[in-house]
Amino acid sequence: MGALQQDVLNYFDDLFLDFDSAANNLNIHVNQLYNFKRTGKIGFRTLLKLSQFFYKGNYHELMQKWCLKLTTTESIKHAFEYAAIKRDIPLLEKLLRAHRTDSSLINYTQFYQVIYNYMLGEFRPYELKNYVNTLKCGKDKELKVLKDIFYCYCLYFDNKNVTIVEKAADIEKEIYELSDARKIFFKECYLIRLSEVFAPAYLYLKDLPKARRHADFLFSSNLSAKTKSDGYYYMGVSFIEEDKGECLRYMRKSADEAQKTNDPRIAAEADNTLKLVEVFYSYKEKREIPQNLPTSEDMILGEKNLFLRYFRRVKGGSLPDLAEAYSTFTQEFNFLFSSIVVGDMIVAGLDPLIAAPIKDIQLNYKGEVYFEKDFISSFTYSGGSSSRKFVN
Repeated sequence: MGALQQDVLNYFDDLFLDFDSAANNLNIHVNQLYNFKRTGKIGFRTLLKLSQFFYKGNYHELMQKWCLKLTTTESIKHAFEYAAIKRDIPLLEKLLRAHRTDSSLINYTQFYQVIYNYMLGEFRPYELKNYVNTLKCGKDKELKVLKDIFYCYCLYFDNKNVTIVEKAADIEKEIYELSDARKIFFKECYLIRLSEVFAPAYLYLKDLPKARRHADFLFSSNLSAKTKSDGYYYMGVSFIEEDKGECLRYMRKSADEAQKTNDPRIAAEADNTLKLVEVFYSYKEKREIPQNLPTSEDMILGEKNLFLRYFRRVKGGSLPDLAEAYSTFTQEFNFLFSSIVVGDMIVAGLDPLIAAPIKDIQLNYKGEVYFEKDFISSFTYSGGSSSRKFVN
């Protein structure tokens, strides 16, 4: 009997649980558990649900152990994605170290090594494309989809928001073509990753309902403190022109969640971003930009940080300066910040009637990713509340 098989069966015995009650609670077919007892074979998503059944909200503690006891190539591939999307850097490091010499996993270890280095901040975000371009997928459909999603990450760092959205339909199709029941976990993870790029893309295109839907999806997904922090950030910025109170409320929640990551870079970034948003509102009231702003060295995106760019471009305050700022953001299809600049132009003397047509630009673009929040259930313990049974 394998170590993982023995471990799982021991939990059933120690907690006086039977297979029927577990299957009923987790909405899985009971035959999966009997088959596991007989053969030791179990789908990764079923294993994840069992960890939630045994440990409830602390299930990740169990998964950290079980991921290192997996022996099949397919399950180890799932473990790599699990560790990465949970942003568990120590677990991902252990998996990379354990399987680095496995020739059947070479494309996975190389791919997740890049993700590992990216999460550690070993290179600037805008350098990510240099590494993504070198990654090989072979005939692996899951890796191909993941590479396409990471290509969207690169587009985001290049301010290519329209291209991201237009690529959405193609990536969504690729995800749903992963029709094998064993791929459901990958499909859920990839849809979450899509939201990580579509939330900011829709935000800066000023398609706020869609931005808020993806932002809500991120902080409701129960994935990690970093994911929740990002979701709160996108939600907060979506209110920047509409509701100062709501904007700052979400920005503070973002900073609070960032503290829980135990990553000093992430925590400092969120704190500095909150300061920049507070300065933004101060500038709107007093038309003065203080000298003690966080600097580009303080921000992960450096000179490309949008708030720092905004302050640099509007500090002159004259209509020509503001018109240039408006032109820059519009050319980047950043309609949220171009709209903000139009507000500054009105304060500087531009006729509101002339400003109105250029303030709220709506762009038509092809492609839309739409999926219900409850489709993503791998990371939430439901306690048997759903009638849908899964087979992985």
